[in-house]
Amino acid sequence: MSGFKTIGSRLTASFLALLCILIGFGLFGLARLEGFNEESIEIRERWLKTTRYIGDLSNYTSDFRALEGAFLLSPPNADAAGLKQERDRLDEDIARSERNFEAIAHDGPEIAEYTRFKRSWGDYRAEFDRALNLLAAQDSAGARAIYLAASRKTFAQASEQLEQLSERNNLRAQEAGDRAGAAILEAWQFIRGAIIFSCLTGLALLLYITRKVSLPLRDLSRVMRRLAGGEMDIEISGGERADELGDMARSVSVFRANAVELRLGQRGLASQASMLEEKLAHERMLSGQQRNFISMASHEFRTPMALIDGHAQRLINAKDSSPDDVVARARKIRVAVKRMSVMIDRLLSSCRLVDMNPELYFHPQEFDMRALLHEVCKLHREISPNAVICEELGYEPMRIDGDRNLLYQVFSNLIGNAVKYSPGGGWVGVSASLTGDVLSASVEDKGIGIPKKDQERLFERYHRGSNVGGIVGAGIGLFLAKLVAELHGGSIDVESEENQGTRFTISLPRVVTANQSAIDPEADAA
Repeated sequence: MSGFKTIGSRLTASFLALLCILIGFGLFGLARLEGFNEESIEIRERWLKTTRYIGDLSNYTSDFRALEGAFLLSPPNADAAGLKQERDRLDEDIARSERNFEAIAHDGPEIAEYTRFKRSWGDYRAEFDRALNLLAAQDSAGARAIYLAASRKTFAQASEQLEQLSERNNLRAQEAGDRAGAAILEAWQFIRGAIIFSCLTGLALLLYITRKVSLPLRDLSRVMRRLAGGEMDIEISGGERADELGDMARSVSVFRANAVELRLGQRGLASQASMLEEKLAHERMLSGQQRNFISMASHEFRTPMALIDGHAQRLINAKDSSPDDVVARARKIRVAVKRMSVMIDRLLSSCRLVDMNPELYFHPQEFDMRALLHEVCKLHREISPNAVICEELGYEPMRIDGDRNLLYQVFSNLIGNAVKYSPGGGWVGVSASLTGDVLSASVEDKGIGIPKKDQERLFERYHRGSNVGGIVGAGIGLFLAKLVAELHGGSIDVESEENQGTRFTISLPRVVTANQSAIDPEADAA
């Protein structure tokens, strides 16, 4: 493949050509802008300053003429010294303006006009001094005659020449402004032309890329997707091209041929692989169900077994107990056994709830949440006498709709965890309130807490905190709590700080509505 036939070389040449054209237009536009800059500098440094200095000369000479009138027409008791100071100040201002004007470069006509002005102004100053001398010799009439005749004439000549100089300067300044405007207009025209040309060239390049590169690539991509989807009887175009796209098309053709051969070889193994996959999925499901059952059994049966064991030990140790006391303890053992039977039923329901469709095993009905929480607290006081379980449940019933068995198991798990993860039993607080249509129940402890890094995954199945050490647990309880809360249309939140304690809060609606967005247990397990 020759160098210029490749797509990369052609695109590179096109972009370089476009870049050279843009640089040429840009340099030419900058040159025109430089001309505008020179004209602007001339206007600012020459014509504007000249206009200002001519204006200063006009103002100062007018003030001087007015001062002459003040000298000649003032009363005898006027401040002659003050008038002379004003005259000297005006002489200095006029001399400074003349120096500023002369410091600027001027052409011949301007210099000639300015020379005539200076000559006329010198004649006027001579007449002014002559009038002052007559005034000092007490010849007021002669001084006034000079003021009204010779002085007036020479001042008029100087003013006229200064006005002509100002008009010439304004005319030249206007011409310089026109040249600057023409330069900037021309520069903008070239810049606009460069922008238009660049847009057209870029559009042509875009069309070329679209037709020669993008569309063929899109066709090849569509062919690859169809090949990946299993379609083999498709047409592959572009193999006749002598560039990279032609190489890709020919490679795709080879890939299709290899894929056809591979598919023919795979058909013999497809049925066996399918059978093995089905058996493996079945074994995985059975293994998961067995693991869930064992974990939940060890987690749920520990409480009633501990209760039965405790009462049995008391019966053994209480040799001299009365028959009534023995009967009472036997009744408690029977209650514990009955509770264990109920626990087995709940455990089986929990397994179905976790591993199957949760909504099939969700049976809400109205009950008193305050009584349920009090019952759970009483149970755990008997199981863990060293723990201090405090209730803040108020005195009024809290009737809500919900599955009492599932909620009993959830709060039993939460209180059991609070006791289990608190050193020496510790303090556990249980509170609840019914505000409007929302019931909020909290279980709080001062135990080991939950590390920040574990709190995001706390409600995942089988996940446990990294600081639990050798404390027995299966990682099922909190997953089940979240699942049950969401089945009721509520939520569970956790606030915890390591070595400071944990607070779980379950919020439930007072009236349960159908929850169509129940969590898929298999998705969470994955």
